[in-house]
Amino acid sequence: MRSGQCTGRVGNSGFRWLLAALVLLVLATGCASLNEHVAMKDAAKAYKAGRYAEAATFYKQALAINPARAENWKYLGYSYWQQIEPGSNQPKDVEATNNALDAFQKYLNLVGKDDQIQDYIINLYVNQNLLDKGIKFYEAALKNEPNDPRLMQTLSLMYAKKGDFHKSLEYSEKMAALTPTDPAGFLRIGALCWNRSYQKQDSDADRAKIVDQGFKALQTALRLDPNNFSGHLYMNLLYRQKADLAKNAAANEKDRRKAKELLAQADDDIKLADQEKDKALAIRKAQQQAQASQPSGAPAAGSSK
Repeated sequence: MRSGQCTGRVGNSGFRWLLAALVLLVLATGCASLNEHVAMKDAAKAYKAGRYAEAATFYKQALAINPARAENWKYLGYSYWQQIEPGSNQPKDVEATNNALDAFQKYLNLVGKDDQIQDYIINLYVNQNLLDKGIKFYEAALKNEPNDPRLMQTLSLMYAKKGDFHKSLEYSEKMAALTPTDPAGFLRIGALCWNRSYQKQDSDADRAKIVDQGFKALQTALRLDPNNFSGHLYMNLLYRQKADLAKNAAANEKDRRKAKELLAQADDDIKLADQEKDKALAIRKAQQQAQASQPSGAPAAGSSK
């Protein structure tokens, strides 16, 4: 009996100990949750007041308590973003940029995908001239999502900013192939080809091939969207490149008859360029008129005066 009584007392004591431990755990958890929310409240207040460094400190305090709350990583990224001077390579701006990128990427690791935050990340890589780092990040992302046209558009933009025409064009072509009913990829090809020819970094023979590739892409874009302002604008610019090439060829042509034909061709290309420019301007004017005709402050459906 004594041994049984002894066992019972030990059991009761152990139960009381376990109960006390659970109470302490609940209290600690509740205290941590309260501290997290206090830090979040202080962070939001500081951010709203424009005290972004202070807001970042409070968001970090909240994340130290609960690193799984995705929204706090996002707003920590915003807090660092607000402290960055665009284009600056000063140590404070480099540090804030790296911190913002780290916070945004941790947010994406938790939520999976957020196009708006991706735009912030792209902006940081491009505006802060972190192109190599950005290209490495997005090419790694493309391996996980090989059919994501946004990633291809981003890589095309970064390679263009870096001055690598061929890689930029490669990703624009892949984007256009993935989205054959969207004019955006084809417009991007046309714009790249115009810019490359305009820079005159290649022989006239190569420029002619590039201009031809641009024309084909823009023709596809305009079949998809005949009233696309950018499509007609770049067609205008490419016709001017074609005219420039014809004039160069005429200047180097020894046969006077052929030279005259080339100059006539250049004149025709300028006329076609002017027609495309007029179409673009007419489209822009119509868009502006349509926008101006829309009533401002129109009451919502179902509302009354």
